[in-house]
Amino acid sequence: MADDKKELSKLEKNYEISSVTQAADMASLLKGHIVKEKLYTKIGDKNYAHVDGWAYAGGLMGVIPRVVKVENLSSGTEKKWRADVELVRIKDGTVMGYGTALCSSAESRKRSFDEYAILSMAQTRAIGKAFRNTIGWVMKLAGYEGTPKEEMTKIGDELVPQVSVGVDEVGIQEETQDIQALLRELGYASPARQLTFIKKFCEKKGYQFDGWKMSKKVARELLAGLLQMKLQKNG
Repeated sequence: MADDKKELSKLEKNYEISSVTQAADMASLLKGHIVKEKLYTKIGDKNYAHVDGWAYAGGLMGVIPRVVKVENLSSGTEKKWRADVELVRIKDGTVMGYGTALCSSAESRKRSFDEYAILSMAQTRAIGKAFRNTIGWVMKLAGYEGTPKEEMTKIGDELVPQVSVGVDEVGIQEETQDIQALLRELGYASPARQLTFIKKFCEKKGYQFDGWKMSKKVARELLAGLLQMKLQKNG
């Protein structure tokens, strides 16, 4: 009975991550809950907590996610939504964190999704992003990767974090899925051959090559070049 009361008092406490001791205690509770409820997925040799696990961490801090904006970015047959989320401290309404994310039916694993599911996943990813931006290091302390499982996307044979980037920032771009599909159509079936093609493209254009990471400008220029190659091949 005494142990039960002790555990209950831990759950009722709002942990402050500005305190190293409290953050460590919180990480211990977090790890136990994620393991007990199976709120993680093993990818390779690393464990990624699900967004529900990240939300539990927020609960330990007295913080909840709030969707502040959704935006329909659909075009043609593509269903695409963006969501913006704030993390709000319950006791006083202070905004503790922020995250934004996209979801599109152009993604290989989302092509059969209804529009409501695309919108829902955009919100789920934004919630995970908000928590990652705010308490990613606490999740690492609990023994999990600092990226929610829902933010992972498949690039070739590899799962990598999905990132929202600007025109001049370097990262995994939204155009990546289309680039992969076009490269396969043009005969570059394996991830290794695709990367070799992209490397040669970057060298020819004077761009820095960093695997699938590229600026939006480079991604769009590469995509345009591949479309031109496809037209020439079919013409």
